[in-house]
Amino acid sequence: PRVASWRYQRGARSLLHNLGGTEAHSGSNGGSGGAGAGNSCGGILGVGACVGASAVVSTAAAVAEDAGADDDAQVPEELEEIIEQILAGLRDADTVVRWSAAKGVGRITSRLPLDLGDDVVGSVLDLLTPEEPASAWHGGCLALAELARRGLLLPPRLPEVLPRLLRALHYDVPRGTSSVGTHVRDAACYVCWAFARAFEPELMAPHVEKL
Repeated sequence: PRVASWRYQRGARSLLHNLGGTEAHSGSNGGSGGAGAGNSCGGILGVGACVGASAVVSTAAAVAEDAGADDDAQVPEELEEIIEQILAGLRDADTVVRWSAAKGVGRITSRLPLDLGDDVVGSVLDLLTPEEPASAWHGGCLALAELARRGLLLPPRLPEVLPRLLRALHYDVPRGTSSVGTHVRDAACYVCWAFARAFEPELMAPHVEKL
Protein backbone atom coordinates (compact mmCIF):
# COMPACT_ATOMS: atom_id res chain seq x y z
CA PRO A 1 0.00 0.00 0.00
CA ARG A 2 1.06 3.56 -0.68
CA VAL A 3 2.25 5.32 2.47
CA ALA A 4 1.89 9.11 2.62
CA SER A 5 5.11 10.82 1.58
CA TRP A 6 4.13 13.99 3.46
CA ARG A 7 4.72 12.39 6.86
CA TYR A 8 6.98 14.20 9.29
CA GLN A 9 10.12 12.09 9.50
CA ARG A 10 12.36 12.71 12.45
CA GLY A 11 15.01 10.28 11.29
CA ALA A 12 16.60 7.39 13.17
CA ARG A 13 14.49 6.23 16.13
CA SER A 14 16.89 3.53 17.34
CA LEU A 15 18.98 4.54 20.36
CA LEU A 16 21.71 2.13 19.27
CA HIS A 17 21.71 3.65 15.78
CA ASN A 18 21.83 7.19 17.14
CA LEU A 19 24.73 6.39 19.50
CA GLY A 20 26.58 4.60 16.70
CA GLY A 21 26.16 7.60 14.41
CA THR A 22 27.44 9.96 17.10
CA GLU A 23 30.52 7.81 17.78
CA ALA A 24 31.30 7.52 14.09
CA HIS A 25 30.98 11.29 13.68
CA SER A 26 33.26 11.95 16.66
CA GLY A 27 35.85 9.54 15.28
CA SER A 28 35.84 11.19 11.88
CA ASN A 29 36.55 14.58 13.47
CA GLY A 30 39.68 13.29 15.24
CA GLY A 31 40.69 13.58 18.87
CA SER A 32 42.32 17.00 18.57
CA GLY A 33 39.10 18.61 17.33
CA GLY A 34 40.97 20.46 14.63
CA ALA A 35 38.84 19.20 11.78
CA GLY A 36 35.60 19.40 13.76
CA ALA A 37 36.19 22.74 15.45
CA GLY A 38 34.94 24.71 12.50
CA ASN A 39 32.07 22.33 11.79
CA SER A 40 28.72 23.69 12.99
CA CYS A 41 27.52 20.09 13.40
CA GLY A 42 30.40 19.08 15.70
CA GLY A 43 29.63 17.43 19.04
CA ILE A 44 26.55 15.61 20.19
CA LEU A 45 24.33 18.71 20.26
CA GLY A 46 25.53 19.75 16.84
CA VAL A 47 24.72 16.36 15.35
CA GLY A 48 21.22 16.52 16.81
CA ALA A 49 20.68 20.01 15.46
CA CYS A 50 21.79 19.00 11.98
CA VAL A 51 19.60 15.90 12.05
CA GLY A 52 16.66 18.06 13.08
CA ALA A 53 17.27 20.57 10.33
CA SER A 54 17.58 17.86 7.70
CA ALA A 55 14.36 16.21 8.92
CA VAL A 56 12.42 19.46 8.60
CA VAL A 57 13.85 20.10 5.14
CA SER A 58 13.09 16.56 3.95
CA THR A 59 9.55 16.75 5.34
CA ALA A 60 8.93 20.09 3.62
CA ALA A 61 10.21 18.65 0.35
CA ALA A 62 7.97 15.60 0.75
CA VAL A 63 4.95 17.83 1.41
CA ALA A 64 5.68 19.83 -1.74
CA GLU A 65 6.10 16.62 -3.74
CA ASP A 66 2.95 15.07 -2.32
CA ALA A 67 0.93 18.22 -3.06
CA GLY A 68 1.52 17.60 -6.75
CA ALA A 69 0.74 13.92 -6.43
CA ASP A 70 -2.57 14.69 -4.67
CA ASP A 71 -4.07 15.81 -7.97
CA ASP A 72 -3.62 12.29 -9.34
CA ALA A 73 -4.70 10.48 -6.17
CA GLN A 74 -8.19 9.03 -6.30
CA VAL A 75 -9.96 8.47 -3.00
CA PRO A 76 -13.07 6.25 -3.19
CA GLU A 77 -16.26 7.85 -1.96
CA GLU A 78 -16.83 4.85 0.30
CA LEU A 79 -13.64 5.71 2.17
CA GLU A 80 -15.04 9.02 3.34
CA GLU A 81 -18.01 7.23 4.86
CA ILE A 82 -15.66 4.77 6.57
CA ILE A 83 -13.61 7.63 8.00
CA GLU A 84 -16.77 9.24 9.38
CA GLN A 85 -17.72 5.98 11.08
CA ILE A 86 -14.26 5.62 12.61
CA LEU A 87 -14.27 9.22 13.83
CA ALA A 88 -17.65 8.56 15.41
CA GLY A 89 -16.07 5.58 17.16
CA LEU A 90 -13.74 7.98 19.00
CA ARG A 91 -16.81 9.14 20.98
CA ASP A 92 -18.04 5.64 21.81
CA ALA A 93 -18.81 4.78 25.42
CA ASP A 94 -16.65 1.63 25.22
CA THR A 95 -12.92 2.15 25.78
CA VAL A 96 -12.00 -0.73 23.48
CA VAL A 97 -13.99 0.83 20.64
CA ARG A 98 -12.31 4.22 21.14
CA TRP A 99 -8.87 2.62 21.21
CA SER A 100 -9.56 0.62 18.04
CA ALA A 101 -10.96 3.72 16.32
CA ALA A 102 -7.81 5.68 17.20
CA LYS A 103 -5.66 2.94 15.67
CA GLY A 104 -7.86 2.97 12.58
CA VAL A 105 -7.54 6.74 12.23
CA GLY A 106 -3.77 6.46 12.24
CA ARG A 107 -3.60 3.59 9.77
CA ILE A 108 -6.04 5.09 7.27
CA THR A 109 -4.58 8.60 7.46
CA SER A 110 -1.15 7.20 6.62
CA ARG A 111 -2.57 6.20 3.21
CA LEU A 112 -4.35 9.49 2.45
CA PRO A 113 -3.20 12.49 0.42
CA LEU A 114 -2.15 15.60 2.32
CA ASP A 115 -5.40 17.58 2.06
CA LEU A 116 -7.63 14.74 3.20
CA GLY A 117 -5.18 13.71 5.90
CA ASP A 118 -5.17 17.24 7.28
CA ASP A 119 -8.98 17.21 7.29
CA VAL A 120 -8.87 14.09 9.46
CA VAL A 121 -6.52 15.84 11.90
CA GLY A 122 -8.92 18.77 12.03
CA SER A 123 -11.85 16.45 12.76
CA VAL A 124 -9.90 14.87 15.62
CA LEU A 125 -9.14 18.31 17.07
CA ASP A 126 -12.85 19.15 16.95
CA LEU A 127 -13.37 16.43 19.57
CA LEU A 128 -11.28 18.35 22.10
CA THR A 129 -13.79 21.10 22.88
CA PRO A 130 -15.68 21.89 26.09
CA GLU A 131 -18.97 20.82 24.50
CA GLU A 132 -17.75 17.24 23.98
CA PRO A 133 -18.11 14.50 26.63
CA ALA A 134 -15.18 12.85 28.40
CA SER A 135 -15.31 9.88 26.04
CA ALA A 136 -14.67 12.19 23.06
CA TRP A 137 -11.73 13.81 24.83
CA HIS A 138 -10.28 10.38 25.58
CA GLY A 139 -10.74 9.14 22.01
CA GLY A 140 -9.41 12.38 20.56
CA CYS A 141 -6.25 12.19 22.64
CA LEU A 142 -5.67 8.58 21.66
CA ALA A 143 -6.09 9.50 17.99
CA LEU A 144 -3.70 12.46 18.31
CA ALA A 145 -1.07 10.19 19.84
CA GLU A 146 -1.46 7.68 17.01
CA LEU A 147 -1.23 10.41 14.37
CA ALA A 148 1.85 11.95 15.98
CA ARG A 149 3.54 8.59 16.45
CA ARG A 150 3.15 7.86 12.73
CA GLY A 151 4.40 11.30 11.66
CA LEU A 152 0.96 12.38 10.43
CA LEU A 153 0.63 15.40 12.72
CA LEU A 154 2.75 18.03 11.01
CA PRO A 155 4.64 20.74 12.99
CA PRO A 156 2.43 23.63 11.72
CA ARG A 157 -0.46 22.06 13.66
CA LEU A 158 1.36 22.21 17.02
CA PRO A 159 0.21 25.75 18.03
CA GLU A 160 -3.38 24.58 17.56
CA VAL A 161 -2.91 21.23 19.28
CA LEU A 162 -0.97 22.21 22.41
CA PRO A 163 -3.65 24.40 24.08
CA ARG A 164 -6.08 21.49 23.77
CA LEU A 165 -3.46 19.10 25.12
CA LEU A 166 -2.94 21.34 28.17
CA ARG A 167 -6.67 21.28 28.89
CA ALA A 168 -6.67 17.50 28.52
CA LEU A 169 -3.81 17.17 31.02
CA HIS A 170 -5.96 19.02 33.58
CA TYR A 171 -9.29 17.50 32.54
CA ASP A 172 -11.53 16.93 35.54
CA VAL A 173 -15.34 17.09 35.53
CA PRO A 174 -17.16 16.85 38.88
CA ARG A 175 -19.88 14.21 38.90
CA GLY A 176 -21.75 13.64 42.13
CA THR A 177 -19.34 12.93 44.96
CA SER A 178 -16.49 12.11 42.58
CA SER A 179 -15.13 13.34 39.25
CA VAL A 180 -14.43 12.07 35.76
CA GLY A 181 -11.19 12.63 33.91
CA THR A 182 -8.51 10.16 34.95
CA HIS A 183 -8.64 8.30 31.63
CA VAL A 184 -8.49 11.59 29.71
CA ARG A 185 -5.42 12.73 31.63
CA ASP A 186 -3.76 9.36 31.03
CA ALA A 187 -4.44 9.64 27.29
CA ALA A 188 -3.03 13.19 27.31
CA CYS A 189 0.17 11.84 28.87
CA TYR A 190 0.31 9.32 26.03
CA VAL A 191 0.12 12.24 23.59
CA CYS A 192 3.07 13.91 25.35
CA TRP A 193 5.06 10.69 25.06
CA ALA A 194 4.20 10.43 21.36
CA PHE A 195 5.25 14.06 20.78
CA ALA A 196 8.60 13.42 22.46
CA ARG A 197 9.14 10.45 20.18
CA ALA A 198 7.85 12.10 17.01
CA PHE A 199 9.22 15.65 16.97
CA GLU A 200 12.70 17.08 17.10
CA PRO A 201 13.72 18.73 20.41
CA GLU A 202 14.05 22.07 18.64
CA LEU A 203 10.35 21.99 17.73
CA MET A 204 9.17 21.04 21.22
CA ALA A 205 11.55 23.27 23.20
CA PRO A 206 9.27 26.38 23.16
CA HIS A 207 6.38 24.32 24.56
CA VAL A 208 8.12 22.13 27.15
CA GLU A 209 7.76 24.60 30.02
CA LYS A 210 3.98 24.85 29.54
CA LEU A 211 3.63 21.07 29.43
